[in-house]
Amino acid sequence: MTESSFVKAEPAGKAVNLTILSPQIGDREAQIITGEIEQAAVPANWRVAIDMSQVTFLASAGLGVLVSAHNAAKESKGKLAVYNIAPSLMEMLKLTHLDKLFTIKPDQAAALKAVS
Repeated sequence: MTESSFVKAEPAGKAVNLTILSPQIGDREAQIITGEIEQAAVPANWRVAIDMSQVTFLASAGLGVLVSAHNAAKESKGKLAVYNIAPSLMEMLKLTHLDKLFTIKPDQAAALKAVS
């Protein structure tokens, strides 16, 4: 398990479970979180479940973090799922139609099953 002030990574079989620890993802946090997701995802062949339970605000840079992670997983023939998304953030994903891009699951077990 690795943990920074922004992302906690826990191995989960062949996948990795990442918990975003920052309550908001803006320009400052986005670069750091993107790097930490990549660092944890590469050893797991981009089989990644991302827990969003602690995130309460996503700026456009925060949406970019998720899109970048999704694209990197797709390019690497991996899988990415997000779960525990706050209702207000889910509304934003629906408004931007990103809910159609991401695999969104209700909980950790379902997300890990989707990426394994």
